[in-house]
Amino acid sequence: MTTISCLWIQQELDDISIRCIKSWIALGYHVDLYTYSREFMNNISIEKLHIKNANNILELDDKNYRKEFIADLFRFSLFNKNKEETKERIIWMDTDVLLLKKIPDDFNYVSSQYTQQTGAFKCKNKIVANIGVMCFDGLEDIDWAAIINCKGKNKAYQSKYIKAYEKVLKSKPDLMLEPNAFCPVNWAWTTALFTERYFKTQCKYGIVQSQLEDILGDDLVYGVHLWRQIYKKKKLVIKSDSVYSQILNHLEP
Repeated sequence: MTTISCLWIQQELDDISIRCIKSWIALGYHVDLYTYSREFMNNISIEKLHIKNANNILELDDKNYRKEFIADLFRFSLFNKNKEETKERIIWMDTDVLLLKKIPDDFNYVSSQYTQQTGAFKCKNKIVANIGVMCFDGLEDIDWAAIINCKGKNKAYQSKYIKAYEKVLKSKPDLMLEPNAFCPVNWAWTTALFTERYFKTQCKYGIVQSQLEDILGDDLVYGVHLWRQIYKKKKLVIKSDSVYSQILNHLEP
């Protein structure tokens, strides 16, 4: 049975993470959830959820790790360990990715997202890789150690590890799945995702947003990244008829 790996740093799983993990398990996946919290290890019980000690992948100490960037460094360390030792298929998934169907597991790939194409923050590349979903077999032509040991300063909004990773992926565009595979709802529609019944505005920053029925009817959409950081920052309150709530209703047996 295929295993999905993820990391949780806080003490308790939030409702979004629980729902996402259960959507993976409902599709038949085992889940390895890594954590640094002993209390967490002893207080969670979800069938097919296996709690793992994150220190076995990346030891947490008083080095110059910024807490918000530990998850970035951890996943790259996981892939590096796999490439150096076991060379097995590793699927990484952020705990705010809600799965709609089984995902490909017979080739290497990463998820991607659309970038702003208008305004002050217009991006030259229409699509960029992200780290929400990553699938590698240990034979990939990526120097994870170089990413882990990269030089440079962390910016307020992004870690140096992500910058190094993005630089590598620019030379390997074939690894990127289309954005709609896991990001069919762009980050710019996070508020609407949780509070509106449908997407009233369908174009922002040069990005076109599909409606829910089109997302659910697209065979190449495997899951929905829920943009939890934006959700938490905006302190959104989930509406019972929101797009997100409708997706949950769709997943119920």
